[in-house]
Amino acid sequence: MDRIRVPHFAPSRLEALGFSLVAILQQARLPLTLLQQERLIVSTPQWFAFWRALETLSDDPALGLKIGNDMRVEQYDPVSIAALCTRSFHEALINVARYKQRFCSEDMRIVERDGRWHIETVWSAIQEPAPLLLIDGMFASYMALGRLGSGHVIYPERVTFRRNPFHLAMYEKHFHCPVDFNADHDVLILSQQAMETPFHTFNPDMLALLIPQLEMQLRDDVAEQTFRDQVKSLVRTMLPNKQPTMQDIARELNMSTRTLQRQLAGEGARFQHVLESTRRELAQHYLSASSLDLNEIAYLLGYDEASSFHRAFHHWEGTSPGQWRTAHQRSTPLLSP
Repeated sequence: MDRIRVPHFAPSRLEALGFSLVAILQQARLPLTLLQQERLIVSTPQWFAFWRALETLSDDPALGLKIGNDMRVEQYDPVSIAALCTRSFHEALINVARYKQRFCSEDMRIVERDGRWHIETVWSAIQEPAPLLLIDGMFASYMALGRLGSGHVIYPERVTFRRNPFHLAMYEKHFHCPVDFNADHDVLILSQQAMETPFHTFNPDMLALLIPQLEMQLRDDVAEQTFRDQVKSLVRTMLPNKQPTMQDIARELNMSTRTLQRQLAGEGARFQHVLESTRRELAQHYLSASSLDLNEIAYLLGYDEASSFHRAFHHWEGTSPGQWRTAHQRSTPLLSP
């Protein structure tokens, strides 16, 4: 399901910054009837249009950083509180990645490579790069979460942006680390030490209250999907660590493998086909929208060896991953500083 639930505090926050929500919607060519919703919910294309409209209406290149950095007590939702109540920055980000699925159709990836943690987002409902202000806001909000939880500032080791060079000094001042442009993907890179930073806001009693509720809501959201989509979502979640088996998925869904097979068959699908189609979609995304090397992509797709990935990809596309990437690599739109 493609949906983004706009934070309840967004209108007042934007007004405090001098923006009118009506003006933003008009600039984005979005219906003003959205304002009549008790909970403002938009699609991913609408969400991207919203942020690009905000970028057009603003003359402040630091706006995204300011929005993300400004975390206030009155803005906390259950997911933010659950993140702050964890033991460490790493656990907090894991909680955010898991439970933001309740209100945001994005996949926040947290992957360890060579002792460093890479944080990036995959937008499954849209292929175009995310708006600059949105990426800025997301990265700044993750670091603000670390600051609030630990009681002191945490800085990343490196930040990479798709965009062309754009206000380098501003980003280096904010993140206190090297910032690379013209990358194939937007990535926040953190050290192991930063991820292990303990949180003084750790509250196991509050977690015990929040987590069961969040898990129940997450299960309810999943229940609205078709059964095939539920299986596909679980496959996507497990793939970075291993190739999930039918037994793994059945265990997560609290059913037998026979029941899983029967329900998939009722929707005209087989488990192996769901697994392979998910891998194929992810492979195409990684090759066209990231700078990951082929060994890393093979790992993220759950292959033990890169050669297995190469054989599978050639079977899907009739060409090698490298040749396919050369033909399909997306270019980043030019942006003047």
